[in-house]
Amino acid sequence: MESTHTYAKLFLTREKTYPYALTPHVFFDQKVNSYDSGVFQAYIPEDPRYPALWARAWINGHPLSMKKYTRAQAIGTGLVSRHSKYVWLSEEYTGSGELHKQAEFVVLPAEGTQKIDEYVCILNWDHVDRPIEEVTFTMDLGAITMAIPGIGRQNNPFYVQWLYGTFFRLEPPGYQRAGSTVSWRWTHISSIDQKIRVQWYAWYR
Repeated sequence: MESTHTYAKLFLTREKTYPYALTPHVFFDQKVNSYDSGVFQAYIPEDPRYPALWARAWINGHPLSMKKYTRAQAIGTGLVSRHSKYVWLSEEYTGSGELHKQAEFVVLPAEGTQKIDEYVCILNWDHVDRPIEEVTFTMDLGAITMAIPGIGRQNNPFYVQWLYGTFFRLEPPGYQRAGSTVSWRWTHISSIDQKIRVQWYAWYR
């Protein structure tokens, strides 16, 4: 595998029934570039608390069917993370090129909290033949930031949190911020099994 780039966008949707509450979701988009020949499967691990509503994949533009499996069912593939209990796997395919994966994840309150929501993404690649040149993860917070009522105004109840940059909590450290996006980057690594955690104040509940 040469490189993999993941883009995740946090956004709000309005429920269709009364009281028409706002609920957060995350759109996940990942591209993997590989030039190795062999038999492969598209792979999306799930954090135990945050399942995907759906998943889909393509190899060089050709669609692949995806199904959800338990860790026990998938253990023989080698495509399991120590952080996940479930995994989405595609049918097997041969060849190389660009593997494109998408999913939509639910968002829930962080454990032990009432007003802090969080999203957890698992980046997991093992059993690679040579070091991965580049792994990136970018989280787009623009849509949910713009939905904060009166953002940036001093009379906003979240102004102090916004001013001091504590509205969002991000793990692990080492990310870069550019406008409304934050990103992590790893280069020349032989494997990765990393949780990305984003927390924010759930003003909409």
